[in-house]
Amino acid sequence: MKPYKTVIYSFFVGGLFALIAQAILAFWTMVLADTPMSFFMGGATLISMGIIGCVLGGLAIYQYVEEWATFGALLPFSGFAMAVGMKGVGPWTTKNESMGKCIWNCVWFVIWFNVLFMAVCVVLGYVCGMMGVQPAQDMGVPKTEGGMLFFNAFWVGGLLAVFFQVLFLICKAITPKTTPLYILMTAWMLGAILAPFGVSGALANFAGQGFSVMITVGGYNTYNIGMDLFLGGEHAAAGLLHLGSFALAVCGLALTALFTFWIYNGVYGRKPIHQVHIEKAQASLAELTEKFPPSDNLEGFDYDVDPEAEKA
Repeated sequence: MKPYKTVIYSFFVGGLFALIAQAILAFWTMVLADTPMSFFMGGATLISMGIIGCVLGGLAIYQYVEEWATFGALLPFSGFAMAVGMKGVGPWTTKNESMGKCIWNCVWFVIWFNVLFMAVCVVLGYVCGMMGVQPAQDMGVPKTEGGMLFFNAFWVGGLLAVFFQVLFLICKAITPKTTPLYILMTAWMLGAILAPFGVSGALANFAGQGFSVMITVGGYNTYNIGMDLFLGGEHAAAGLLHLGSFALAVCGLALTALFTFWIYNGVYGRKPIHQVHIEKAQASLAELTEKFPPSDNLEGFDYDVDPEAEKA
């Protein structure tokens, strides 16, 4: 596929997932408002997106979307859940690994990725507090409300996906060893790096889930936890609450990743993903051929060739 096409697809796919997440958040806001779990609206949204990723990934559908729009599909947390699940599917289908080993691959990836980068960003926030950096601001950008929030979520989510897709293409051109995982690490850290300047907060206010369903929000949230822990008192209590919310979300994403593996195993067994896609393509072609036989398409066609045209 031409690189420019992946950039275009990234925009629309990333924007679409941001829209879906915005709708999901609206649902959880109605359900969890004024309940002890009201603090978990964002986490519930991430887990819901993870469920979407795990179901579509387990049915070998999400991987098609990833091929078209790499970071349009991977940057939202739905893509993260699918990608983690494939950490188990890969060895299961290509190396004949045991189920226990494949499940551990999924769990271990979630642990080291989230815990490692959470710890780095928490420390970054704490150190910034020690250095006198003010708590993350929002550059004076008010929170978008109403239907405009869905519009902003779409185009900002799409542009974030495009940014990391272009970054991936540039890095891939420089060194073929670049993988999507390295870009996802960069995306997480960028959320924390931009936090002290108010950029992350401004994007969260302006675009809602256009920023907050993307993996960049992980760095932003955990940076704020570190800053709250440094400030102490009520801030520390809020930081611990957010840390607990983050831990619940991580556990939920780990479960959805495992379900990706279990669903795939239940449907396709040890059949490799590329073979599944080939068989699906062949089945679709056979269905089209059955509906539109070649003879039907050629019926009534005049095979006589104009002698003058033939000479020309």
